[in-house]
Amino acid sequence: MKQFKKAWLAFLTVVLFLAGKLKWVLAIFKFLKFSSLISLFISIGAYALVYGWKFAVALVYLLYVHEMGHLFAAKRLGIPTSKAIFIPFVGALIALKEEPKSAKDEAYLAYAGPLWGTLGFLPALPLYWMTGNPFWGLVIALGALINLFNLMPLHPLDGGRIVGVISPKIWFFGLIGMFVYFLWNPGPIAPLIILLGALKCWELLRREFRWKKAQIHKEVNGSLLQEIQRYMLLSEEEQQEMYWHWKDEIERTEMELSRRKTWYIPIFQDEQKLQNYRLERYVEKYNQLLEATRWGVLQEQTVSDFIRSLQKEIEENEQEIQKQTVYYRADAKTKWTWLCLYLTLAVVLAVFTAYGQQIMDANQSLIS
Repeated sequence: MKQFKKAWLAFLTVVLFLAGKLKWVLAIFKFLKFSSLISLFISIGAYALVYGWKFAVALVYLLYVHEMGHLFAAKRLGIPTSKAIFIPFVGALIALKEEPKSAKDEAYLAYAGPLWGTLGFLPALPLYWMTGNPFWGLVIALGALINLFNLMPLHPLDGGRIVGVISPKIWFFGLIGMFVYFLWNPGPIAPLIILLGALKCWELLRREFRWKKAQIHKEVNGSLLQEIQRYMLLSEEEQQEMYWHWKDEIERTEMELSRRKTWYIPIFQDEQKLQNYRLERYVEKYNQLLEATRWGVLQEQTVSDFIRSLQKEIEENEQEIQKQTVYYRADAKTKWTWLCLYLTLAVVLAVFTAYGQQIMDANQSLIS
């Protein structure tokens, strides 16, 4: 029974920590404007009421060190973050105010959490050896388990963010692994991770499709920009003719769209969907152009605003295309380096998890 309670506490800790990854929790506490220090003491008090003050301090300490690892890495990368927020019975988290520029940066940011988390529970080793108090075994087991579980190679866990630089395809193996884990040890948190991981895997499958959509948007905007420039060089009569030509083209395109089906099977019918998307963007943008050139009159200020708007969209499309193309790109040396770092930390944490559990099993007493 005592062993069961210890195992349950360890599992609960993992649940709380992982739940802290959810963005909606951050939104609530940003709204409440909780400071880092206040939320820390509230968390300690809440955990102490249920599990005792020693366990509460140890748990919050382990969470704190892990989050400080992420915070340190973010500062090294020049990414602004929020302060660490501690949420009773949910966990702890920091929020990035900017996205990492590459999968390599994301891996560095993610790896720092479990690395610092590992360094955070190491002082419990000499303390156990000197005192023989099994409580330090619990600290070792909890610290190792929290960070080991978080190394599962599935987004949104840190492990998923780390292996992204090696190959995002590893997420599919992580998804299978998490599903097997759930079958072996059913619990409330695994289904949530499976859901979020499945969404990320789906996003990966659709990456090329999104790239093509961004490319289409860029091409339509570029074509429209050329049309405006050509329009401005024409006489008033010629501008009138071009206006009605655009109008006729849009009407034909709208009729074509109305004849096409509005749903497609993803992946299997992506090309048909993209053809539809091209026509939809064409109609949308040229309708805007028709509105701006109504009756063949296009004021200079209207032209400037319209061109600026198109150029901004083209720039955003370029950035999206660039991100989709190069975000996960890395050379072989980088991939092998991160693979070695990932596996080494996972093995170390697995060993310490087993060692901490062995200490608790050997003592057979409640840790108060």
